[in-house]
Amino acid sequence: MKSFSTYLTLKDKLTISQFIQSLFQVYGIEYQNEEDHQKRIENHCYDIYQYPEKGSVVVHLYHRMEYIYNEKEGGLCIHNDGYQKGYRYIDELLLDHLIKDEGIPLGNQPIKICHENCQQIRHMLERDMILPVVYIGYERVVDPFYLAWQLRGIAYVFYEESKEIGQWMQKHCQKVYPRSRVIIYYLNGDYKAYKFIKKESQDQLQQRILHQLILYLKQRQYGHLYDFRYLEKNYLDSLRKSAQDYEKQIIDQLGEEIDKLEEEKEKYCMLIRDLESELSVLQTQNELLEEELSFQENYTLLDKGGITEYYQEEQRDIVLDMLEDDVKKSRIEKEDRDLLEDILNQNPKDGTRDEYLEKILRALISGYDVYKLKKYGIFMKGDKSKHHSAVFFENPRYQSTISSTPSDQNACRQIYRQFRKYFF
Repeated sequence: MKSFSTYLTLKDKLTISQFIQSLFQVYGIEYQNEEDHQKRIENHCYDIYQYPEKGSVVVHLYHRMEYIYNEKEGGLCIHNDGYQKGYRYIDELLLDHLIKDEGIPLGNQPIKICHENCQQIRHMLERDMILPVVYIGYERVVDPFYLAWQLRGIAYVFYEESKEIGQWMQKHCQKVYPRSRVIIYYLNGDYKAYKFIKKESQDQLQQRILHQLILYLKQRQYGHLYDFRYLEKNYLDSLRKSAQDYEKQIIDQLGEEIDKLEEEKEKYCMLIRDLESELSVLQTQNELLEEELSFQENYTLLDKGGITEYYQEEQRDIVLDMLEDDVKKSRIEKEDRDLLEDILNQNPKDGTRDEYLEKILRALISGYDVYKLKKYGIFMKGDKSKHHSAVFFENPRYQSTISSTPSDQNACRQIYRQFRKYFF
């Protein structure tokens, strides 16, 4: 038959890799074992789908043949869609006796029913069979050898050796019916008897029997493990479920991460609140320190006296001059001298006194006239012909006797030095 479908069980279970190697070896196809881990392996002459969770593999050859093998059961389902060389692998299995049978070897030759095996065949027909059976009576209206060759690996072909054997089988086996020339026994317990119809030849009868078997085999179900559509659907469902489980796992992990981040966020919020409290305390302390510092900056070593100053910072300059004089005295202890020098360094003179004196000196030199010094607070008392008494802002504590009229610059500078000494 060009098109057929069958299910066989191997005597020795092969792994998926071993099965593919043995199949491709028969068809002369090269195959690399390192590709075994892939779900689908494509080639110009084959297409492999692997389902390790089910222990099954589907191999499509030349787009015309389908092999479905399950390594757990050692079962092999073969579908051939008109491929002329579709029997190659079956022939290899039959030649090496690798197919599991029911005690009656399965081959490409019909099995003759005789005295030696009639009991065995009767038992086989009366219990569940693994393959359909074509039973031919002793009349042999069809060629058992032709049918056996066409149905090799697909069905058993039995034929009665003689009329005597036929009568014995009819008597002892309930499934062998009288006047039946050819009977097909199906796996579901049904059967169908065949005989010539009007003007039908032997070949026509044989083709009708083969065609009937093809129709039956197309409808036959081999179970989920040998159904490509089921395996692919189950694989996709498994992928979908895995994706859903993975999605749920990721969502759960993200939820846990979010909870952890929320906890961390709360910790940092508490830390920020604590830091803000500390910052508030530090700001308050800083304000207090600034007030203290401001107070210290406004603090002076000595308060000013009540006597009016005749120029800015007069009292301060007097004190600084006295300190400078003391620092120059060698009798001052070093520790005291260091202290006084530090005070002098931290309190420079503001320059008003020197500027004031510079103006007095210029006024004297410019005109040799002491009376011009009134605008600087220096008044002259006494007769012009005699020595004068110079008074600073009419304050008796600041007085100095000078000549009435300076004759030159040296005299002016001498008067200036007197003013500087006694008034400033």
